[in-house]
Amino acid sequence: MKTSVIIVTYNGMKWIGDCLSSVLNSSISISVIVVDNFSTDGTVEFIKSNFPQIILITQEENLGFGRANNIGISLALKESCDYIFLLNQDAFVEKNTIQKLIEISKVNLEYGVLSPIHIDGKGEKLDESFFYYIGKPSGNIFMSDFILNKTKKDIYSLPMVNAAAWLIPGNVLEVVGGFDTSFFLYGEDDNYCQRVLYNDYKVGIVPSVFIKHDSDNNNTKHVVKGSEKYYAKFLNNIKISYGNVNTDNYKKINKLKIFFWKQTIISLIKF
Repeated sequence: MKTSVIIVTYNGMKWIGDCLSSVLNSSISISVIVVDNFSTDGTVEFIKSNFPQIILITQEENLGFGRANNIGISLALKESCDYIFLLNQDAFVEKNTIQKLIEISKVNLEYGVLSPIHIDGKGEKLDESFFYYIGKPSGNIFMSDFILNKTKKDIYSLPMVNAAAWLIPGNVLEVVGGFDTSFFLYGEDDNYCQRVLYNDYKVGIVPSVFIKHDSDNNNTKHVVKGSEKYYAKFLNNIKISYGNVNTDNYKKINKLKIFFWKQTIISLIKF
């Protein structure tokens, strides 16, 4: 079985040494592809000097998370990889993380995306972004089994889990495709999970497998209304909702446009 780990970097000097070291210490043979989004903090030079065995693809601009991952995914598929493991630059795997995910994937072919449990960088609690998704009603069984100390399942199905660490079988990528490049950062993983479900695969988390995620980016946190981040988050939410191929929300997009045109005119009148 051929497995490729894909890591998108952007000014990742704080984490990239530990991230790559953890991956290269994996219990199975892997290849590692790093796609750098025009880092300016020495990330590229550091990788070239300390990890010459890594396939490093540099960009001349920041392409965003999805587009950069697509470059790595495309290369891995050309190399006939059986499994693709997507990992954030600020995440660190355990020695057997990837191996365990593959073993579980082999006997659960209905799953298009498998994720480990995400704990924070210190290993003291669940990562906030991860907790956001398992804390929803869809994660009730998972949360209940842990709190009530019941026997844990091998996999718990969820409609969505953030893409800090995803195992995707190569044949699933051939069906579902890569990330939608209309998303620059955030939302592309929501959209991808929607498409996974549309193609009759499942999204799951594996409670016996872990990563540490030392994230300082959290799309679930409050942003100031009217700010650039607020606007970007607003647009992403529109794309996620109205681009969901599992619903007919797209039929309502014209009503949404009319609503915002009215709001714009009212705002202009009120100055």
